[in-house]
Amino acid sequence: MVKKSFDVSVVMKENVELENAFDDTGHGRYNHILLVTSCMITIGAVMDMLGYSLVIPAASCDLNLTLEQGGILKSISFAGYVFAIPWGYIADTKGRRITILVSCTAGFVFSALASFSTTFTMMLVLKFLASCFSTASLTLITTYLGESTCKNKRNKYIFIQNISSTGSDFVCFVLGYLILPLDFAISVPYLNWYKSWRLFSFVMSLPLGLGAVMLYFLRETPKFLVYRGDFDQAIDVLRAMFKTNYGKDKVYPVISLMKPYKLLESSSFWDSVTRQVTPIFKPPLLWRSLQLFLLLSICCSTNNVFFMWFPTMVNSFFTASDEDSNFCQKVVANITPIKYNDVCIENSSMNTIYAGMLLTLLSTSLNIAVIAFANWRRTLIFTFVFVSGVCCITVNMFSDRIISMVLFCTIQFTLLSLGSIYSYYVDIFPTSCRGLATSTGVMIARMFCLSGVSIVGSTIVDNCELTFYCWAVFLFSGIIAAVFLPREATKQDICKT
Repeated sequence: MVKKSFDVSVVMKENVELENAFDDTGHGRYNHILLVTSCMITIGAVMDMLGYSLVIPAASCDLNLTLEQGGILKSISFAGYVFAIPWGYIADTKGRRITILVSCTAGFVFSALASFSTTFTMMLVLKFLASCFSTASLTLITTYLGESTCKNKRNKYIFIQNISSTGSDFVCFVLGYLILPLDFAISVPYLNWYKSWRLFSFVMSLPLGLGAVMLYFLRETPKFLVYRGDFDQAIDVLRAMFKTNYGKDKVYPVISLMKPYKLLESSSFWDSVTRQVTPIFKPPLLWRSLQLFLLLSICCSTNNVFFMWFPTMVNSFFTASDEDSNFCQKVVANITPIKYNDVCIENSSMNTIYAGMLLTLLSTSLNIAVIAFANWRRTLIFTFVFVSGVCCITVNMFSDRIISMVLFCTIQFTLLSLGSIYSYYVDIFPTSCRGLATSTGVMIARMFCLSGVSIVGSTIVDNCELTFYCWAVFLFSGIIAAVFLPREATKQDICKT
């Protein structure tokens, strides 16, 4: 149990294991600032990625966008995940904090500049550059948060950060609802007109900039510093955390840390790359890597793919006249392509906002409720993936609109498992390759998302029911992987440093 204060007679400790040294820092203001900063960066990265699905329809007239160009701009926000592995390597060799700080700052700058785009090409280039940086923040912030938090609070904090991810979807739709309908046009030299979509695009970039400012006042993770061999600096960070939590007049009782089994060694670039990558894809971590990569891909893609198609399916579903048809029959009956060049703010865009607000509000509320079960990670993953798979099978078994829509929405609740999966990344992978492992997992998951969006789009009209059945098989493969995850009570000691 951590003491709330230490008197002058406290015994100073030497050669302390890092987790115990974390416990001695207590839990207070530093941890709260750390959590708020992590959530702000997560919100900024998600809004920067998601917001452009609302910006493009509104900007289509001013930028003379075709349907194909609009699709390219919507997908370009995911392109930055191609660089997830290089960012993970940099984080594992140079530090988590500096990597995230650079990515947040640059992501904010390029994303803000994109709001002033005057052509398709200009927006494409700026959004691609923004995504290359901002996606690094999203993949690495969980590692930073986990390595800066004591073990008994780690799972809970990662769950809260995951809530901020789903909550950012809701915030994005709310801001779109408030800003995009505004009817103003300010003449600006070289810009033609400054309209509501430009303001909305700029507002989407602000959380990244604010997150960078907040991160500037925090410190590097002690785990990375110990792994690098900077024991004195690690003690300084722990001491700063302690003083922020308890006050400057208190004395941190730890004066030295236990040397870990393995430290970061200086070597050539390629030797360093090999050292970072090899442990992830060879025993004893190989099986765990495959498990977590698969589970993250299943949960991310299931949520993102059906979320991307959610507005189109919902609009078609509720406009179908045949009450006796099933979900797929109602959806396919009225699916029509979206045209961007009719008006700058279309009714379909506002319908997207309304539908998104309702879904993300429900998702965020459930995510908050799941915090109470944060320590039952394997059970949560198994439960949500299983329920989602069952809903894929049963969504077309009912003609009742309410039942069908509830089942369709429940399919997307695999996102409630993400906090559990990310906490396994922090526990299982050693400090030497944790950032790279997380980045690789997220990159693979996003590639699944891109493929899934295309596959569903090409098969939903002619093979709607088959699409859901095949996706159910995909989900059930995740159940098999989840069964073999370590039990909640088992301490993860695989290659720990």
